[in-house]
Amino acid sequence: MTGWMRWLVAIICLAGSPAWAQAPQRVVTVNLCLDQIALRLAAPGQLVGLSYLSHDPRLSVLADRARAIAPVRAKVESILELRPDLVILDRDAHANLKRLVRKAGVPILEVPWASSLEDAEGLIARIGAALGREAESRAIIADMQEQRRQLSRPGPPTALAATLQANRGTAGKGSLMDELLHLSGYRNLAAELGIPAYGRLALESVLAGRPDLLVLDGSANANPARATEFVDHNALLALAGSTRLVSIPLKYTVCAGPENIEALKLLRETRR
Repeated sequence: MTGWMRWLVAIICLAGSPAWAQAPQRVVTVNLCLDQIALRLAAPGQLVGLSYLSHDPRLSVLADRARAIAPVRAKVESILELRPDLVILDRDAHANLKRLVRKAGVPILEVPWASSLEDAEGLIARIGAALGREAESRAIIADMQEQRRQLSRPGPPTALAATLQANRGTAGKGSLMDELLHLSGYRNLAAELGIPAYGRLALESVLAGRPDLLVLDGSANANPARATEFVDHNALLALAGSTRLVSIPLKYTVCAGPENIEALKLLRETRR
């Protein structure tokens, strides 16, 4: 084969390479937790759409940055009008949406839900690879691991903590908050009562358990409603003399990721 023929074959092969072999230029995510990771990893201009929840400062730690990017909902029209070359979606949700996006010829990256710090690190690495931002993902993971090492309390958990959320919800065994409590040296009252990752904790159980620490989202009652009025409940306020109260905004624990470090810092302060 002559030199010019080899050159022609090489050009043809390159032209036939799939688009996803290169770093995508127009990426869309429609999940709050994936938004947070993509915002940290993406190159300037690489993200063109994020879930509308990412603009909410009560839920998103990067709301200010997210507002510079178009909000989208989990609808095919909302996504396709942004002309994405990659859509990142939760593996276990939006089956029909995925079918329609694929039918339109747009590549999809499906990723699992992250329910622990280790899961989050794996997710960051995977999304970083998909975006062509491996170095950035390695730096974020290394920082998370170092911060966790510095903030974790050595030895088995000794003190007892309880968490209460809206509608008297709680984080039980196997939840992200359960992991954060253990790293901070706390046993989780909900887990010891057999409550699964997401359940409800009666105020009577909190009072009977006499926890050393009560974890609340103090901002939940900024606009009082029946769902959040427990924050100012007299029975809980009566624990103030023997139980420490700490407010951890929901945005620090709703997703597994670098924002969990802020929750660990707040929990660490309660053990001093």
